[in-house]
This record gives sequence, structure tokens and C-alpha cells, in this order.
Amino acid sequence: MGTQQPFLLQMVHYRSALEPRCRFQEEDSKEYGSPVVSASTIADVIKSTKTKTSVSPKPIVMRAKFAHCPNLTIIDTPGLDLKLLGDSHGFSDSIECVISIG
Repeated sequence: MGTQQPFLLQMVHYRSALEPRCRFQEEDSKEYGSPVVSASTIADVIKSTKTKTSVSPKPIVMRAKFAHCPNLTIIDTPGLDLKLLGDSHGFSDSIECVISIG
């Protein structure tokens, strides 16, 4: 699944979380929403944030707390095959802007 937004996965070692606790950061807020349990629900949230016209500098942020994970942040920047898409939408300039911000 490709997105045109950076995706940040914040893994947090949390001893009392015997099951993974995943939450997405609310749009235009630093607060996190309700827990998300299933992989399909996570995919639905990511799909609902897609933009079709440009690369957005606003990242999709998901925090996962779990007893059996390290403290680690993974940042996935947008990757598009411009040969397949053509660059009629200016994707390459948008991607360069996002990378220079981060």
C-alpha cells in the first residue's frame, strides 16, 4: 500500500501492555485517538488519509505500545515510481519538499 504522506511508527516498550496497543494521532492535534486492534482497521485508517493530488508534509503517526518491543521510531517517506505515474502532478518536487522538512 502506498501513501503520499510520511508514515511514522512509534514503537514504545511498555511493560504492562501484554497485547499491542495501537493508536493513531488525531488530525491537526498532538492527541492520540482510540485504540485500534485489527490490521484491517489500521489499513482502513491509512487508506482514508490518502490524497490523490500531492504529497502531504503532514505525517500519518501511529504509536504502538507493547511489552515485547523496543523503543523505536520508524519513518517511512513517500516512495512513488514516477515512470509508472508520470510526473504530471509534480510528485517529485513534493517528495523533495517533505524530505527536506524531515
